[in-house]
Amino acid sequence: MSLRFRKFVERVAKDNKFKPLKNKLLYYLQKESQNKYKNYPRLIELMQTYWPKYREGSRISYLLRDHYNEIFTFYLNTLFPFRKRGLSLTDPEAPTPVDFKLVYHYHYNLAEIDVVEEVLKESKIDAKVDSILKRLLIFAVSSFSPMIEQIFKRPFAFQFSSIDANHLNNGEWEIVAIISAREQ
Repeated sequence: MSLRFRKFVERVAKDNKFKPLKNKLLYYLQKESQNKYKNYPRLIELMQTYWPKYREGSRISYLLRDHYNEIFTFYLNTLFPFRKRGLSLTDPEAPTPVDFKLVYHYHYNLAEIDVVEEVLKESKIDAKVDSILKRLLIFAVSSFSPMIEQIFKRPFAFQFSSIDANHLNNGEWEIVAIISAREQ
């Protein structure tokens, strides 16, 4: 577990106590990603290099489908502290030029779970650990919208279709989220 993950969880708890109400958690995570002054522009530049191939017909979902692994792995591993080894992305779909769906799997290890438990206790936040683990993942993905909007020049939003938390025999958790996105 990295110190980076601990600091991230502490900042989120301090700012909004992991509460999704009034989009506080979403807005905080958007700001968190934008504060990565070197990497945030790098990811935008990467997507802009792909965009000319997809611009005609505004096929943003095809760009995301064709480059999902590179884009979302960079976003979640570099702008956020989700481990590469814990993250897997599967089943990308782009049924229309502006609709996109992806299944996100994140395996929280014991050290990450301990950090979340400690921060909940220190911050006196009464919440189930698995619900916080789910929120961290789905809201981090959802915070990607403004970046897409910069490329696409239209409103774009993510919504989760389903999210499951699987408690593993070794005490770790695997979160599986099906998250769709579309032009608004």
